[in-house]
Amino acid sequence: MGFFGKDKMALSLEKYNYKPGEIIKGTIKIDLKKPIQARKLEVSFIGRRVDKQSSASLAGMASGSRGHHNRTSYTNIFEFDMPVAGEKEYLNQSYPFEIKIPDDILQNNPTIEGKLGQASTALKMIAGVSSRIDWIVSAQLDIPKKIDVKQSQKIIISQD
Repeated sequence: MGFFGKDKMALSLEKYNYKPGEIIKGTIKIDLKKPIQARKLEVSFIGRRVDKQSSASLAGMASGSRGHHNRTSYTNIFEFDMPVAGEKEYLNQSYPFEIKIPDDILQNNPTIEGKLGQASTALKMIAGVSSRIDWIVSAQLDIPKKIDVKQSQKIIISQD
């Protein structure tokens, strides 16, 4: 790697499709220009709800607004952080990790049941709001007073 090369981190997973209860197995490979003292190396498993609202929203229709805009909001609905290595000097190493996906992970999706839930879903559809859950495995080298080295990978979790 050249002197002016960028610090790198690679996050590799055994696979990218999982079922609840399975174990995510992977490796974090760090490739730095020079030794760096860091607080920790951490891997995270995150469930992030992504809500997109199109310009055809109820608020826009009610106010007579003709401007087209899309708004996206992100809310973490699940987060598990696991230290892989502690405070030390890092350079060029590989670190294996394993994270167990909770058996009830897909039931943790916060929803409202019954007629109220149906009304809420209908209102979101009319308002032009669509939602999805992104599942992400992320690695981060926490470097004091500098930009952290990070890498992430989306995965799929399904009952099938």
